[in-house]
Amino acid sequence: MNGIISKIKSILPSQHMRKAGWAVFSTLLFTILLSSCLQNAGVEYSSFIATGESGIPDNWEYEFSPVPADSASIGNIPYDLILVVRYSASTKSKDIIFDIEEFSLQQEMPDTTSVKVSLFNEGNKPVGKGSFAIYEIADTLRRGMKIPQGYTISVSSPLPKEETIGIRSIGVVLSRTGNGRNFNFFKL
Repeated sequence: MNGIISKIKSILPSQHMRKAGWAVFSTLLFTILLSSCLQNAGVEYSSFIATGESGIPDNWEYEFSPVPADSASIGNIPYDLILVVRYSASTKSKDIIFDIEEFSLQQEMPDTTSVKVSLFNEGNKPVGKGSFAIYEIADTLRRGMKIPQGYTISVSSPLPKEETIGIRSIGVVLSRTGNGRNFNFFKL
């Protein structure tokens, strides 16, 4: 690894340019880490919505349609439904609340529930995994569910915008049940 870093540094012409080049390289590496969430074995669906650093807008609701790539397997394979929250260390709230609404073509009324996700512990340290002051926490909403036809999931937050400052993105992941894995989307 040190050899690779030395080669990168040798390409940059001056000390001033090396610092700028190193910053660009670090930013690129961080972007690659964030986009690597599909490298987990068993992940069939993964979708994230960027919410912005200024907080989740009032009356915000995003709809996800988690249909696996192999739609012929719908209803046959059990999946775990996972809610993922990416947030910064400057997030205002210690906990965030989400309203979850699930609907399918077999239902007349959607199933609704509220989920409270703790972002910081008692010592005010982030609970999730991460680096560069960006953290990620995953909460399994359902285990072993079979996906019905026309399945959608909506995620919203009843909290005012100022209480959600620092939430970067919200995501929904479908993973095959029983993969014997502990999710770490950052792969650090």
